[in-house]
Formats: sequence, structure tokens, C-alpha cells
Amino acid sequence: MLKDFLSYRSHQFALFLLLAVSLLCTQIPLFNYLGYEFSAVIALLASFLAGLLTISMWRKSEGTYKGNVVSFSLRSSGVLVLSLVIPLMIISANAFFIKNCSFSDGIVLFLLVPVPAVFFAHSLAVLLSVTLNGWRKTWFVLLWLLLLMHIVYVTLMSPQIFAFNPLIGFFPGLTYDETLNAVPRLLLYRAGTLAVAVSLVLLAVLVQQRRARRRSEGVVPRSSRTRVILMLALVAFSSVLYFLSDRLGLSSSDGFIRHKLGGEIETEHFVIVYPDSMLKGVRLSQIVQLHEFYLNELSRALRLHSRMKIHSFLYASAEQKGRLVGAAHTDIAKPWLWQIHVNLSDVDASLEHELTHVVAGEFGVPFIRVGVNSGLIEGLATAVEGERYGENLDRLSAMIFAVGLRPDMESLFSFSGFLRVQPDVSYTLAGSFCRFLIEQYGLQRLKMVYRSGNFTYLYGRNLSRLLLGWRRSLDRYKLTDADLEKAAYLFKRPSIFGKECARVIANLNAQTREFYNGKRYQEALESATRSLALTTSVEAIVQRTNSFFKLQRYPEAIAFAREKLADSTLNASLLTLKLVLGDALWGVDSIEAAASSYEQVLRTDLSPSWDEGLTIRLAALRDSNLVRDLKPYFSTPMADSVREAYLRQLALRRPKDPLPRYLLARELASKERYEEPIDLFARLPKLNSKVLERFRQQRIAQAYFALGKYQKAQIYYWQSLNYVTSEAEAGVIEERVRFCGWMERHSMSPD
Repeated sequence: MLKDFLSYRSHQFALFLLLAVSLLCTQIPLFNYLGYEFSAVIALLASFLAGLLTISMWRKSEGTYKGNVVSFSLRSSGVLVLSLVIPLMIISANAFFIKNCSFSDGIVLFLLVPVPAVFFAHSLAVLLSVTLNGWRKTWFVLLWLLLLMHIVYVTLMSPQIFAFNPLIGFFPGLTYDETLNAVPRLLLYRAGTLAVAVSLVLLAVLVQQRRARRRSEGVVPRSSRTRVILMLALVAFSSVLYFLSDRLGLSSSDGFIRHKLGGEIETEHFVIVYPDSMLKGVRLSQIVQLHEFYLNELSRALRLHSRMKIHSFLYASAEQKGRLVGAAHTDIAKPWLWQIHVNLSDVDASLEHELTHVVAGEFGVPFIRVGVNSGLIEGLATAVEGERYGENLDRLSAMIFAVGLRPDMESLFSFSGFLRVQPDVSYTLAGSFCRFLIEQYGLQRLKMVYRSGNFTYLYGRNLSRLLLGWRRSLDRYKLTDADLEKAAYLFKRPSIFGKECARVIANLNAQTREFYNGKRYQEALESATRSLALTTSVEAIVQRTNSFFKLQRYPEAIAFAREKLADSTLNASLLTLKLVLGDALWGVDSIEAAASSYEQVLRTDLSPSWDEGLTIRLAALRDSNLVRDLKPYFSTPMADSVREAYLRQLALRRPKDPLPRYLLARELASKERYEEPIDLFARLPKLNSKVLERFRQQRIAQAYFALGKYQKAQIYYWQSLNYVTSEAEAGVIEERVRFCGWMERHSMSPD
């Protein structure tokens, strides 16, 4: 059969095409090693070729195999699967030039993605060959395209962004998540794929037998009965997988998600589905009203009103969201379905952004309700937010260019160009540019270009000239060395296309994170060490240092952190590692070195929360007694109850020192015990540090807000503005003030 297969030019061309595409993949990042992306490309190409070649082989050998479909299928499918050796060998050989961190994982994916795809396409082609007398290849191409469109249909018309498909196996969705943990579900799905494929061949056998039977009536041969029973059993197995697909994680319907989350509440503009085990009472009311508040703000900012109710799905954890819709760590919106999907922990940070996508659908492309490219879609939503990392978007963009990053801005306003750039860079630059267009030319033009993408017609100048004007507007910012250090940390990171073994390393680091969060520090250390043995990643370096620290192996933590910080290629991305290094140095009583490490991070003004933690540490190091007393708190892993008891004893021993009481109040607030923290924070004398005084006011405001006392919360938020130096941070606090006012008007306050 193989010799006959190679004797035809069309078959030779098919093999050449497999060879050429495989060689091309070796030159494309992320596709150039044996992993999911390469297997998916080969599955699409090989399944298409397999169907056409099957029809061709049937026609050329119809006389030989007439009446024996099984024999034909076994021989021809074997040859087709054997042809996959070509891409497998090429990509395996490329491992000598490109690192493949887990060849065994790649083999598993290759066996689960292209191999079943080829057999399925072959089986479909066999059935078409037997049942049709003409237009066989045309029908196969149409069905192949229809099956491929199944991915589009599922990801567009249902909440999930992933799809299981007979041709490609698994489609993870267009997301920034790098982890890919679909193998167990894919194995189950592929069992169903093979069951359907065998059923198609058996159906072809029955059709062929019926045609060949000379007598119109008679007893069905035993062999046919056996095949019928086998086919029905396989169909039954496939049907069970289909009807239980939600429970098995192969799909996720709207109703299934509502059932798993458990809670649902409807307002004037929203249907909010939430985890009923986590959201209750005052907190639920606040989350509900936060939706209405942001919608009101967006309606005024974008000068429009939402026509339909928006469905907001809030997930208990990233893991739950990953199982139900995909994109575990990326919040998403589906404007055409009037849906947003957000992790509960991300509500404050992401809700406004995702709602903007849905609201902006009112002036987006009809029916799909989005902008014409990712740059405009994400740029508008980021522009509405107005700030990132405690900086306004224009200043942050100036910082990006100042550290030597030069993305192709014109390609940023295309689908593929936007995805190729590191996300923090693309979102920030696109947001700053969209804000520039609104401020210079008005909102109405941006709404029109959002739908059309025609910059030249709407602005009277092409995109290149508009970008030039925007770039010149950024020259007004004068940046310090600390600004550049902050920008290098935030933005000098590769996208998924620029990372070695991105999927494997992301999965391994996620496992390390799970160990660490479960306080299994030795296992976390071993997992991070395995990750670093494969390739260097910033996350694994931080994880390994943290694990050393939690195990109180301070000298090893210090030596490892210093070794990595000394690497000029990594130093910029390891800014936050200096906090762990400082804590470890404190653990070995190297106080001056610890203070120096903290100060290096603090000067970059990385974020308000980082500023608070670093300022507290530095304040403690300046007091010879607190250095000793707070060392166990910062350098020794403690259970929550032990931490609280330790701080209480310290506060009693040092009644005139505000820092132990500040830490105790913060500890209690983190446990949602708000009354005592309010009293502790309020009784503190005015702190010498502007940073800590600002946070004292804000933490009192947060506690009052959590208790539903919105007028008092509003007062303390206002007072905290006296200690804010950043315009962007002031804007965030002013938004909280407005929300307190909104809650006061729209809820029953206990004040």
C-alpha cells in the first residue's frame, strides 16, 4: 500500500506539503518545538490532506477493495498516520537547535492531537467515498470547514473560550494565559473522537454491504450483526460524552455555570451570577452596586446608554474560572453576548475595563459589537481607566520608550501585531494613544474609527502621522533613574512568543505556586528548582528564593538572590526580589544591607501597597528595639493566630510605639474584623511618614466601607488625599470617594 501511495504525484505533493509546513514551523517562535501549537498546525493540515487522499486512494483502488471497506480503511489509515512521521522527525530534530523542555509531553500531545485528527478525517472520507458517486472531495472540504467552524460557533455563542474539536483536538482560546492543562480532558475527548471515527467506518461497511446484497430480503449475516452492535455501542459511548460534556469539562453552558456558581441577582441593568458561598450581605450589595456605579460612569464618559442587561459572571477563584470558561488568570468580555467573566479577586481592578468592552459595543462593528482591531478595543478600555501601576498612561508610555522599547506602533493596531507585543506594553501604549485621540479630536471620531479603522478619512491624516503627534506629546515628561528602573521591571519582559518552552514552564511554575500557597515549601523549592533546570524564568527565580526564605534557609536565599541580581540580563526583571532579599538579610541580622535592599525598591514607587510594606520595614530598622522585636514577624513563617498574638504582646510591651499597633490593626483588618482596627488606627498618633499616614486614613476608610458606613469612609478617603503626591493615585482615591457617595444614595446605610 505504501509503495502504491508514493507512486502518485498528488500523494507525493501532500507529503512535500507536510515537510514544508514542518520546516516553516521550525522558524516560528512557539511553533518551533514539539508542543501544543506545532501539533495543532499539523493536525489541521494533515486532517485536510488525509481526507482528500483517502478519497483519491478509494477511487484508484475501488475495484480492489470493493466490498471490503475495513481492509481498505486499515491499510490506508495506516499509511496516512505513518506520514505523520515526517513532521515528527523534523520537529524532533529541531530540538538540537531549539530547547524542548519536555519532549515526553510533546509526544503525548502529538499522539492526542494530529493522530486522531487524521484517523477521523480518513473515516469521514471513507463514508463519503462509499455513499457518494460524485463530488466526494467537495463534500469533504465543506464538512471539514464546517467542523472547523464548530470552534468559532462554540467560542462565540457560549460563555467558554475553549473548544474541543475532532480536527484540532483542543483549542485553548485567544488568551494571555500560558498554562495549558488540558491533557486529561483531551484524552477523554479523543476516546470519543476515535469512537465516532470507527462508527463512521462501520457505517460505510453497512452501506457497502447493503448495496452489494443481491437479495432484497434475508437474514442479516452474523458479521453484520456484530458490526451493528459494535457501532451502536460506540455511538452510545460518544453520546454519553456529549450529554455529560459540561460535567466532564469538555464544554460549559450558561446554565451549567449558573448552577456551579449558585448565586444570581438581577438589577436594573445587570444579571449578576456569583459564588453564593463567598458573597453575602453587605459585600454582595457593594459588588452589585459597583457594577451599577461603573456603568453610570461609563455611560457619562462615552455618552451612551446600554440597551440590554449585561450578564456578569463572577468566579470564586482563577482555577474555577479556568475549568468553566478557560482563561484562568485573564478576565474577559463577550460584547456580542452582553457578558463579562471576572475572577472575584479581580473585581476592583478589572470590572470597569471589561464593562467598557460591552458598553463600547454600542458603536462597534454591528452584530459582533467590537472594534475592528485589538489596539482600538483594548486601547479604549485602558484609556477609560486612565491609569496603570499608579501612573497616568502618558507618563507610563514615556517610560516605556525611555527604556529602549520600540514596538511597531502601526502594527499594534492589528490583531496579530497586538498579540506579539508584551501585554503590559501593548495595553499601555494603545490606551495612551486612544486617550490622545479623544483629547485632541474628541470622542465622536474615536467612536467612528473604533468601528471602521479608517484613520485617514476620519482624522484627515494617516495613522503614522497621528502616532508621530502622540509621540511628541510624550516629550513633556522628565523621567528619573528610578522611573526607568520601574519601567524596566514592568515592561522589559518577553511575550509568550519570545519565551523558551512557554507552556511547559508556565505549567511547572503554576504547580510551584500551588505548593507554595499550600505552605508545602520544600515541594515548592524542588518544583522551582526543576523549572530553573529547564530554563531561566523570573517567576521560578522568585519562587525558589521565597521557598528558601520560608524554610528559614536565609544564607541560601541570600546567596541565590544575589547571584541572580548580579546577572545584568535578569536584574531589571528582579526588582521585587530585593524585598525577599531584604527580609532574609534581616533574618541574619545584616541590618544595613537589608535597609539598602528595601530602599532600592522603594525609590521606584512600584505601587502603593509595595510602598506601605517597604516603609514599615524601613521604619522598624531605624529603631534598635523594633529591629529585634519585629524580626520574627517579618523573617519567620507564622500561623495567622500566632502573628496576631505576637503583635498584641508587642503592642502591650511598647504602648507608645505606633508601629506594632499599626501592624496589628492591619492584621485584624485582613481577617475582616473591622471594628477593632478602626479603633486602633484612630488612636494612633499622627505618623511621621506621609506614606503610612496616607494608608492609616485609607485603611480606616476601607474598614468603615466594609461595615457599610459610607459617610465615614468618604471622610477618611478625602483626608488621605492630603498625603498623595501622584495625580493618578489621587484619581483612584477620588473614584472611591464617588463610589462611597453612590453607596450612600443606593443602599440602607447603618450610619
